[in-house]
Formats: sequence, C-alpha cells, structure tokens
Amino acid sequence: MAKMQTLAFPIRLPDAMQAEALRLLDASREAINQILVALWPSLDRFASERTGPAWKQVEKHLLRRSGHGNRQERCEMEQAGRILRAQASRKQVFQTILPLLSEGLIKPAEEKRPARKDHRQIAEQIRALRAQLQDAGEDADTFMAMTNVIEQACNVYLETGVFPATYEELQPVPVLSVGQLTFAGDDGMQAGQTYRAHIEVASFCDLHSRLEYTRASLWFKLRAPDEQGKWAWGMWSGVIPLPEIVCAHLWRGGKPQASTMREIAGDDGRRVVVLDLILEVPAKSVTDLSQETRVLGWDWGVRSLITVSVLEKSEGEEPFRQVSRPVFLDTGGIDGRQARLRREIDRLKACREHYSTLVTEVLTAHREQGISLPSHFDRWQERVRAYDTHILQCWKKYERRTRELAHLASNLLILFALLHDCHLICGENLTTLKTIGRGRGVRGRFRNWRNSTTVRGELWRVLKYKCHLTGIRARQSAGEIRGG
Repeated sequence: MAKMQTLAFPIRLPDAMQAEALRLLDASREAINQILVALWPSLDRFASERTGPAWKQVEKHLLRRSGHGNRQERCEMEQAGRILRAQASRKQVFQTILPLLSEGLIKPAEEKRPARKDHRQIAEQIRALRAQLQDAGEDADTFMAMTNVIEQACNVYLETGVFPATYEELQPVPVLSVGQLTFAGDDGMQAGQTYRAHIEVASFCDLHSRLEYTRASLWFKLRAPDEQGKWAWGMWSGVIPLPEIVCAHLWRGGKPQASTMREIAGDDGRRVVVLDLILEVPAKSVTDLSQETRVLGWDWGVRSLITVSVLEKSEGEEPFRQVSRPVFLDTGGIDGRQARLRREIDRLKACREHYSTLVTEVLTAHREQGISLPSHFDRWQERVRAYDTHILQCWKKYERRTRELAHLASNLLILFALLHDCHLICGENLTTLKTIGRGRGVRGRFRNWRNSTTVRGELWRVLKYKCHLTGIRARQSAGEIRGG
C-alpha cells in the first residue's frame, strides 16, 4: 500500500458566503473558548490519552455543551481537544525544565540596561539537561521547545520577580482570539450536518495547442446561524474555481479530507474567511538510505545564512569528500531591512510607553485628586491605539519577510540537490548554534537574534515539508557538515 500524505490549500470563500461564515466562526469561537476554560483545570488528562479523535476525549469530561447541534458540537470539541492536547505536551516540557529555573538565567540590570535573559546560560542549561536525559542529539524540535518554554518562564520572572511554579501560572487559558473550526467531527462532505461540499473535476483538450487541461471547482454549503441567531442551512456557494495544483492532485487520485475553516484579520480590521481544503495524496518514495552516494550538505553561517556543498561517498579515511565549491547564501540586503524594521518597532514601543504612562498618570490623578482631564487627553489615547496598530503591522511585515527568506533558502537547497542528483539533504542541527556574543552594536545584536531563533526554525520547517513533497530525505547533523 502506497504511503499517503496530507496537503492543505487555502481557498477564499465567495463574498456572498462571508457574512454567514463569520457568524458561524463567531458562535463556534465562543463555544470553543467555553470548553477550554471548563477543561483547563483537567489539562493533565490530555497528556496520556492520544488515541482516536480529540472530540471523543473532550466529550467524556465535558459537562455543558453549546446546544448548536450534535455534529457542530463535535467539531467544536475536536478543535478544543487539539488545543488541549498541544498544551498538555507543552506542560510536560515545562515539568522537564522546571529544575532549571533560577536567577542564574537572568542577567541583572546594568546602568541604563534593564534586567534581561541570559541566552547563553539558557542554551547551556538545556544542553546539559538533555545530556542527562540521554536524549538523541539530533532532535532540534525538542531543543527549541525547551528553549521556548524556559524563555517564557524567564519573561514571567522579569515581569513579576518570581518564576512560575506550575504551568498554569506560566500559561493562561489559550482561548481563541480569531475564529477557527475543523469539520473533522462531521460525517463527511456528502452527508455532513455542519457543511456540505461537492468537487467537480473536468478534463478537456485545447484544439489549437493540443494540450490537455484539467479544471476543478468546489460547491460549498454551510449550516450557520442567521442574523437572529437561528441555525439553518444557507444557499450553495456557486462555483468556486480551484487552483491548478489542486486540479492536478485531484486528477491523479487525491482524496478530499475534512476541511478547516478559519478567519484572517487584516490590518484595517476587515475579516475574511478561508477554507483550508485538505487532500490526501500519495507520498513520493525515496531510495534506501544505505544506497545514497551523494549528499547535499549545508551549515548555518554567521555573516551568510547558509553554506552549501556537495559531498560524495569516498573510500578513504573520510566517509565523504567534497566534490563542489561551497555556495554562500548572502542575505545581507534582507537582514538590513529586517534590522531597520526591528529598530522601528523599538522606537514605536518607546513612544507608546511614553503616552501610556501619561494616560495612566492623568487617570490616577483624576480619580484620586479630582483633577480634570486635559483637553488633549483623547489625542493621547488615540496615539496609544495608533502605535499598537503600527507595531502590529510592522511585526506582520517582519514575519512575511521571514517566511519568504525561508522559502528562498529551501528552494535553493532543493534546486542544488536536483541539479547534482542528490536524494539526501543533511544540515547542521539548530542545537549547535553558538552565535551569541559575536558582533557589537546593532548589527551584532540583530545577527545574534536572527541566527538563534525564527529564521532558522522556519527554514527547517519549510525544508522538511518540501523535501517530503519532492521525495528527498532531510536529515539533521549534530555538528558541522564537512568534506575531506
């Protein structure tokens, strides 16, 4: 039996369906949040039981339901159960790093510099802990999860002066701020009681070019509350054209799975609903690892993002020898823009803090001493809100550039692998990064931050996903990749 994999394709719902889809997501978000609040004290129950759908596990412990209908409630419980299972895994990580929490992870305040996290000490403590646990040195995901949780605990200490003793003190209830609902608890596209969907696939031949084309369209129908709150079936959406890549997968036998509907909030406050169409398609097979003779190896750089070389199996002392010149991916231009954007975010935060302090002081004086509010008080409040909006826009822009850079680097690695007939890509493990302290000033601080966090993790995530699609192995090495 061929190995299968699932792929998700976001499809924007038509404008005629946006209003009812938003009403459905709003009602579902409220119900999901109520489930999360009710079961948050029982989080440990979701740490061990992982078999079967999440909604069945939630149903056993839930005392109150939303009243939205049986299948709709199942979908809401499935969404909440997935969140609770993820948080239970994170709580297990917190229990592991709890003995490490001490003031030694915090650098004390120095003159104008406030107290801050000691990233070097955090990394060393996590490496020592993993060595004690005899964990595999090639698992970067566990290292990053521990790092993320311990840094969150340090943030709590910097705000309150005390490290959290329990996970509940560290993590508030993870309620949804935007709507998201999976239809995995329903009975399928044809007999669903929360949604109905129908996909049409047609193939035709262009007589002029003599090329065969495939088209696919989606018909979609929702059961959602109306403006008065009464649940009812809406109208069919009409024809929603599907992208060419979806048509190709459907034509080759891809099987639709339970979709997910979610809300995307724009910077201007507009809300748009998209449907993540999920297909199960055959995964490409890969050759046996022992038969690989060529490897595309790459290291993390400090001045350049990655360094790429082709290695070939040899008969000498070294297991592999380098057969190509190294290629450096220099991202200096993007790094400069990202550094300037981070400085802009710091400036906006300082301005927001200034006006927030003014607003707080004036309100305190108004309550305690009866001093009237100044005429320009409303403008101060408007500036605080404007700074919040601008900071959010800057962070979204920063994240978009990070994703684009990860896709660029992963595409480059896969291109080199295909050109040099390499079916194995081996890269340096994230846990070996030791760039803290290299460089001074703004450039050094930004380089240390970039090398140690988001870009690296995003690149690995995108690379593993794309290698899985193209039938190439992706492996991590605990040390640098070097040839003879």
